[in-house]
Amino acid sequence: FENGLQRIRRKVVAARHLQKQIADHLLDTPNVYYHSTIVDGMNGFFKMYRPQFSAHEIHITADYPLLAGRPDLDGIEFIEQYLHCFEAENSFCKQFQPQDIHELLCGLTQDYQNIPMNLFEFVSLSALGLVVLKRRPQRLNLSKEDIEILHLILSQKTEKELMEILTKALDVLSESITLSKSVRSYLNSSIPHYCSVIQQAIQTKTLDKVFLVPADLREKAEIIISYRERMDDRQYQKLVQTILNIGSSTEKIQCILHSVHSFADLLDILSDAELNTNEMQLLVDQLPMPAFAALLHEYPNDDFMTRECDQLIFHALQKRKNQLTEEEKIELLLTLPDGYEII
Repeated sequence: FENGLQRIRRKVVAARHLQKQIADHLLDTPNVYYHSTIVDGMNGFFKMYRPQFSAHEIHITADYPLLAGRPDLDGIEFIEQYLHCFEAENSFCKQFQPQDIHELLCGLTQDYQNIPMNLFEFVSLSALGLVVLKRRPQRLNLSKEDIEILHLILSQKTEKELMEILTKALDVLSESITLSKSVRSYLNSSIPHYCSVIQQAIQTKTLDKVFLVPADLREKAEIIISYRERMDDRQYQKLVQTILNIGSSTEKIQCILHSVHSFADLLDILSDAELNTNEMQLLVDQLPMPAFAALLHEYPNDDFMTRECDQLIFHALQKRKNQLTEEEKIELLLTLPDGYEII
């Protein structure tokens, strides 16, 4: 009995260490189950676990579903296996930008953040699909035309042929992004499941629910160039506090985009919301063209900028400006507010 308890205690220490490592490098996603399971749920397990009297108890529901399925184990062995699978999925997803993942999953449903669904499956399938098309997988940016081509490539294939296609795609993917041996192994073990899912989707003509087309969230931005209808002070302070209390960067940016309706309020929010470098870039990249153009006018250069937030705004604006396509440059010129000039 004492020897068994000692083995369990070692497992608990190792699992607790692994959980903290995952929590420190957790994917930034608004999906509530992703964060609550690995942080709140696991903290609850370690707090309540009493191996002396109930070593088989799990105590928590572990709501976030793994692609590998729920471990058929008890007690600390369940937690141990769950964490190892979660780590592999999280490590893979961390190779991609949170905003790209957010837009990808919004392509399935805008409410994915409130659904206990596996995120890794759609991210990895999108990456593999892009590799099959001989495209770069980093942006997870499949199009409707890409899905049609994938249907032509993958339809009429046997399970063995699909396995070969996806395995070769995984080899190429491993060269494109950084994958540890454990993540590569986890992905490899997922290929039979992917083959089954793809075959069923081809039969039911729902391949666009397997390989997702990212949603264009810029269309939903609501900031307008107006100095009228500014928020009253109480409403503004409440919004600032709400933004400061949001942990997820993507959720924070969406809150700003859907709550701020005037350019004057936008300028204040950029100063008061305490956005970090990544969050500032996410926000600037999603601004509608009139707001982006107006901000370029407000921040033409970085001369005499003493505040850190002003420097963050300027550099985020310049980065987006340098990445504009020719069509976007034309749109930028056409949507300049009256009297504004891009320097």
